[in-house]
Amino acid sequence: MPESVSPQLVSEDATQEPLPVSSVPVGGTQKTESATDILHFEKWLSTLGERKATDLHLSVGTVPALRLGGVVVPLLDEEIITAERMDRIADHLLGSEELDRLRKEKQFVASKTLKKSMRFRIHFFYSRGFLGVSMRHIPNTFIPLRELPHANLLAPLVYATQGLFIISGPFDSGKTSTIRGILSEINQSRPSYVVTLESPIEYVLPSDKSVVVQREVGSDVTSYAEGVAALADEDVDIVALGAVPNGEVLAGALSLATSGRLVIAIMEGNHTVAVLERLRDLALEQDRIRILHELGDSLIGITTQLLLPKVGGGRALVVSTMVATHPIKSLIREGKFDQIPNIMQTSREQGMVTTDKALAEAVRAGIVMLSDAKEYAVDINQFNALGSH
Repeated sequence: MPESVSPQLVSEDATQEPLPVSSVPVGGTQKTESATDILHFEKWLSTLGERKATDLHLSVGTVPALRLGGVVVPLLDEEIITAERMDRIADHLLGSEELDRLRKEKQFVASKTLKKSMRFRIHFFYSRGFLGVSMRHIPNTFIPLRELPHANLLAPLVYATQGLFIISGPFDSGKTSTIRGILSEINQSRPSYVVTLESPIEYVLPSDKSVVVQREVGSDVTSYAEGVAALADEDVDIVALGAVPNGEVLAGALSLATSGRLVIAIMEGNHTVAVLERLRDLALEQDRIRILHELGDSLIGITTQLLLPKVGGGRALVVSTMVATHPIKSLIREGKFDQIPNIMQTSREQGMVTTDKALAEAVRAGIVMLSDAKEYAVDINQFNALGSH
């Protein structure tokens, strides 16, 4: 069982702010302290790998903490992190241009390969005037497409030539891993030109049968909007978007999807209707009728992923799926999203399942606890009714 978070996580006087950064020593003392700080940091990374943790959190005034099985666990044998140590860790991880950007913008997100083979998505930020670091481990291995619970919905994407498919879910629900599985299968199966727009690039995908070009927002292109606009005139077969942040990107993605390109996009959202509502709301009010018609014309489907604590330890992937059939496309064009779950409930043979149905089935199968599933239920009355069958 995961360890509980101890009050010893913070320094003895938890009501006071961390002490300001003192002047950094110079000469041999500075080099010795810097080397010691990096050795400690490397040890924390090793501990993360050995304990199969997903995240490492570093904050001034606390000890390092890992996330194990969804629970934050402090490394109580370690020393409390000082502002000087945090600065040295940042110097170790970032180049001079990246450090300048961090100081200017007060936050910075990057992907780095550390200890030769461990890849991390690293978020640098400031809290109470002090630098902090949150690191998400990106495993080298991933679940093959055929082993995912929604493989029947995802597999046709490998050979699809046009349209829009959306992978949705809350933070930390495995969306990036799923899109990696899809692109890896495409890469091994067909000769295509694939372009990804990501912020930052998490998984590095070497070209195989396909040519895979990964562009990082902020370094390779200035924004998602600029990156999508440039693809309109480029010889590209498949576009993968790490986010759809605004109406300009949505319009560009729909234009690509209706002009002979397959677009696979990641979005936030706990269920199908929430995703569709967000897409609608991204568009300016005067553009919504057009956007809804283009969305209805191009949409292939939406999958929503949830990662819940698994009975017995670990986490379970619970998935809902919507296939954009002709009746659903018509409802999307008319903006009648609230009627879509009714169609999904009666279309199981077409591979559809609502979030509430998927959660109820996971509870009945003994995979997740009822209390955990209820937290993500869309319609609690519907969820209870499905769970009683």
